[in-house]
Amino acid sequence: MGSRTVTGAFALLLAAPYSNAQTTDPTKVALDLRTMRPIVEVFVNGEGPFKFVLDTGASQTMISFDLASRLQLPREGSVMVTAPNSPGGIRSPQHRIRELRIADLKFFGVKATAIIDDNFQKMLRADGVLSAQDFHGYLVTLDYRQRQLTIAPGRLPEADGKTVFDYLLRQNIPGINLDVMGQSTFFHLDSGSPFYIALPGTMLTTLDYEKKPQMVGSAGTVTGIFAVYSGKLAGDIKFGQYTITKPSIEVLDKMPYGNLGYRFFRDYRVTFDYAAHRIRLEFWKDIVAGS
Repeated sequence: MGSRTVTGAFALLLAAPYSNAQTTDPTKVALDLRTMRPIVEVFVNGEGPFKFVLDTGASQTMISFDLASRLQLPREGSVMVTAPNSPGGIRSPQHRIRELRIADLKFFGVKATAIIDDNFQKMLRADGVLSAQDFHGYLVTLDYRQRQLTIAPGRLPEADGKTVFDYLLRQNIPGINLDVMGQSTFFHLDSGSPFYIALPGTMLTTLDYEKKPQMVGSAGTVTGIFAVYSGKLAGDIKFGQYTITKPSIEVLDKMPYGNLGYRFFRDYRVTFDYAAHRIRLEFWKDIVAGS
C-alpha cells in the first residue's frame, strides 16, 4: 500500500499501464466538445455510460470520488497529485477498476485516482479524466472537425520535422518545442486545456507584443489557481512546415511551460503514437485542399 506521484496539466492525472483486449480494427468514438474539452463515454465494470474527459495532458486516469464510492471500487493506497504550476500536491486515494470499456475496446486492472476537489470536478463537468497515455501501443487520433476519436493499431512514420515530430516529456506529459519569435519554447500538448497557444509566465515581459497581454481572469489545476493574460504577438510562431503569423495568445502566470489546448487542436488533426513517443500534426486546411 505504497504511494507515488502523478502529474498532469489542466484536467489532470491518474492510472498506470494496463493490459487490454487486442483489436485489429480501428475503434471510433464520438467526441462531445461542448465544454471545450473532448468528452467520451466509458463503461466502468460494466456500468455506465459515464462521461470522461479524454486528456493528452494527463499522466494517468482519474475518477470522481462520488463515482468511485458509488461503484464500490476497491482502494489501493494513495498517490500525490501534482501540477506544473505548483511544487506541492494533494494526496488522493487510488482505486482499481476491473474493466474499463470505451466503445469495443476493453482495458483491465486500471488504476484510477479519485478526484476529491468538488470545484475541479464541477469545472470538468464529467465523471472523470481518461489519460490518452493509457492507449499505449495504439495510434490515438483526435479529430475535432469531425468530432471523432480514433484508436487504431499501427505506428507513425519516422519524424520528418515537417508534420511528424518526436515528442518530449516534461513532468510525464508529452510536448514539442515551438519557435516563438526566435526562442525555442517547450509546449505541452494538452487536450484537457481550453486555451489556444498559451505561453509560459516568463514570456510575459520578454517578448514584443502587438497587443500587450492584459489579465483576463484565472484558471486552475487541482493544486492551485493562476492568472491568465491575453494578448497578441508582434511576430510569428513556427514549427515544422507551419507558421502562425502574429497569433493571439494567452500567457499563464507561474506556468513553467507553454500549453497547446482546445483551440490549437481544433485547427489540426492530431495523432499520438505513445509507444514511439511521436506525434503527427495535420493542418485542417491542408487536409481539405488535398481531398
